[in-house]
Amino acid sequence: MIATTLLAVSLALAPALAPMPQSGKAGQQQVKLASGSWWGSVGDRVEIAVKEQLATRTVTATVTKIDLDKGILTVETEVNGKKVARPMFLSSIVSIKTLGAAPAGSGAAGTPATGPAAGPGNAGAAAPAAGSQKPTGKTDKEGYPLDENGYRIAPKKGVFVLPWKGGVGQTARNEEMDQIAAEADKWGPGQIIVLDIDSPGGLVTEIFEISKSLGEIRKRHRVVAWVREAISAAACTSMHCDEIYFRTVGTLGASTMIAGANTVYGPQLDAFKEEIGAVIEQNGRPRMVFEAMVLAKAILTYTKDPVTGKVTWHDKITGEPGEVVLSDAKDNLVFKASNALDSGFSKGTADTEEELGKLLGLPEWYEVSDYGRKIAAAFQKLFEDCEKDVDYQIGRANIPAATPVEQAAKEIQIVEKLISWCKRCPPCAMGKGLDQERLEQQLKEMRKRLADMRRQQN
Repeated sequence: MIATTLLAVSLALAPALAPMPQSGKAGQQQVKLASGSWWGSVGDRVEIAVKEQLATRTVTATVTKIDLDKGILTVETEVNGKKVARPMFLSSIVSIKTLGAAPAGSGAAGTPATGPAAGPGNAGAAAPAAGSQKPTGKTDKEGYPLDENGYRIAPKKGVFVLPWKGGVGQTARNEEMDQIAAEADKWGPGQIIVLDIDSPGGLVTEIFEISKSLGEIRKRHRVVAWVREAISAAACTSMHCDEIYFRTVGTLGASTMIAGANTVYGPQLDAFKEEIGAVIEQNGRPRMVFEAMVLAKAILTYTKDPVTGKVTWHDKITGEPGEVVLSDAKDNLVFKASNALDSGFSKGTADTEEELGKLLGLPEWYEVSDYGRKIAAAFQKLFEDCEKDVDYQIGRANIPAATPVEQAAKEIQIVEKLISWCKRCPPCAMGKGLDQERLEQQLKEMRKRLADMRRQQN
């Protein structure tokens, strides 16, 4: 089964360290949350309520790091019987309840104490948060200044953008997601990665690899989907992100599982719904929303409380119809920007980078690195070059050469070129129906045949 992410991270705003009142205990810090504050320290055993996309989840964990500059609380919790570290944005935390505190002045294993206490006689004093980005005077090989943890220091809070466009499994892949995450890692945990999604869908089988990649990336960073078009596997990809934002013309949904020209039903579909549905549900989005995208018969409606704005979802199977109809029995669910926002499925609508930046809580739109744009453009060009050249090579094969020997030599050149594309751009080659193993076998036979023809000439 795909490893799932227990905690979805949300808006990252760096809270300030407030003076501790005289009632505060030694070694504690005031941590500002989405609503209110929590007084605590590294090593505390806590119960944390985390606000996700459409739900609030509770987890029990141990605090291992408090980074007030970045607005991140890192905890250690248990996932599938293993202890793992989880960074959480403070603005996504609804509340923290201390279950037990570490001895005064102590830190978690391998983590130093947070500094001098702020109490009577030391009002307002506090040590810098662990992991704060203080220049060390050192730089990496590319000239970026480094902090005490070896992370690059960005001039200001910003984003990493990955244009995720085209067919899923073709030019929209998990490989580029892993690459942009590795780039963001250089600036430390808690970065904002924006997937600029414009995809009509593609290979549903790719969503399993995408799910794995995003599950790992979200342990370290905040991943945002910014949707122009996200259909089928691209819709599933968006729902694996921490937050979803639409453009005004945005559409998202219709996650039908298709093999060839046929819609898949039975055990294959059930497995897809169970595995991917479980991940989406743990991301804080109701499973019935996903299932209405997969099957048209799973009619989805909702009711919105006019006072609190709380949304209650209804489907044909488990409840009475809601007031707002999102889908019918004829078509799979596809969200538009308006109903996605009204139902709380999206967190906002933005048509420009500046508008999106405000929704993300940034004072201005700033891209820390253009690495994501570069790798996306490079692979898009490689894919397009592959398509054009494969068509050209196949066309060459239909133009006869002057002699049989010259024709055989030309066909060998063509097959060599096609094998090269299988290695350089597998998604394009597969889409063109090329099979590297079969081509390599053909190449051996063609070279032997050409050698025989030349011997006969001599």
